[in-house]
Amino acid sequence: MKQVAKLKQLENLSFFDLETLGQITDLKGNTLYKNVSRWKEQGIIIQLKRGVYTTSTFTSKQNMQSYLEFVSNKLRYPSYLSLEYVLSKYQVLSESVYIYTSITKKSTRTYSNSFGVFSYRNISDFLFTGYNVVKENNFEIAIATKSKALFDYLYLKFYRKSEINKAMVDELRLNLDEFTKQERLEFLGFCKSTKIDKFSTLYKLIFN
Repeated sequence: MKQVAKLKQLENLSFFDLETLGQITDLKGNTLYKNVSRWKEQGIIIQLKRGVYTTSTFTSKQNMQSYLEFVSNKLRYPSYLSLEYVLSKYQVLSESVYIYTSITKKSTRTYSNSFGVFSYRNISDFLFTGYNVVKENNFEIAIATKSKALFDYLYLKFYRKSEINKAMVDELRLNLDEFTKQERLEFLGFCKSTKIDKFSTLYKLIFN
């Protein structure tokens, strides 16, 4: 069987790694790398990050927004979508965002591929919360609540600042009109959980 024909076994997988490619093709070392390079050039497989791939056949059948949100969770695991990407979805930010921004327990990292840019910011383990796993077009996606996305955004933006004032908040031009009372209380809870004075007062700067 030709090697390209063997790749059809991967067409139902949302993603796969180099080890999987080696197993189905029985190729190893430089021979495997050369074939992978050729398959990428031919558009048969698509690199998501180094050593992780999908097939053009699989992606051609997907809702790409749902798929790429799912991929964002997988490129750096564990992680959940948050920050600018989620705030843009809720129209909290005044500008459109085209980068898939996420929170991770791991170190900060950015991946770029033919589908876009996937950016990851690190946060303390005790703050790695406030997200839901939702199912969209058969993909399970970890994504922050609106309140947690706002908290993550402001926490990382102001973490190294000695203090936070009203002018600094106003400069961000956030649209907060649609936050419900429950969402505001959720945001307050995250601020208090830091046990840092400047974040404990952030709620009043944001919503008063």
